[in-house]
Amino acid sequence: MKNWIYIYILGLLVCLQFTQVDAQGLVSQEYTSIEEALKEPDKVIRLNLSNQSLSEFPKGLSKFKNLEYLSLRNDHLTSLSPEISSLKKLKVLDLGGNDFTVLPTSLTKLQNLEELYLDNEKNLDIRQGIEILGKLPKLRILHLDNDGIEKLPPNIKKLSHLETLSLSNNLLRIVPPQVKDLKNLKYLDLNSNHLPTNLHLNQPVAEYGLKIRF
Repeated sequence: MKNWIYIYILGLLVCLQFTQVDAQGLVSQEYTSIEEALKEPDKVIRLNLSNQSLSEFPKGLSKFKNLEYLSLRNDHLTSLSPEISSLKKLKVLDLGGNDFTVLPTSLTKLQNLEELYLDNEKNLDIRQGIEILGKLPKLRILHLDNDGIEKLPPNIKKLSHLETLSLSNNLLRIVPPQVKDLKNLKYLDLNSNHLPTNLHLNQPVAEYGLKIRF
């Protein structure tokens, strides 16, 4: 009997890996094939197209009017189609591990975007990207890990709504003083940078109540 209970629990955990419970307690399926998702576009809330070597932006995304999560991670994309601007309900966008150099202005249409992954993007123009991201009023979490960043550009202050900024595995040698302009920032990840081992937390940035991970 115990073995059957164990098998049942294990099966349940596996199923939960491919689903997510929304705020209303409804379970939404995570689609990993755009062909399957396009069969019932209105039901698609989570779409994971990561690691599929797409090389070009997938067509048909504009049909997913209720999409809240989209991953295009590690797909060798060099650009984004203006079609992405139609995803008005999108909250989480994962673009990490692609080959972007600049971000398109169409991203500014994602007015409900809360979390954005731009990690492992060593060719990305961070300054230009921030100009775009500064127009997203609900952006709270930004991942810029492993982007080869040596210092943050002055315009980082335009990300005034940020609460979490992840900068791990970059080339920073000091705690970026620009973060003092991010009045809503609560968590800063600086793990695996080139910071000195004798760094003290009595620097000015510590006065802002930040939680910093070194």
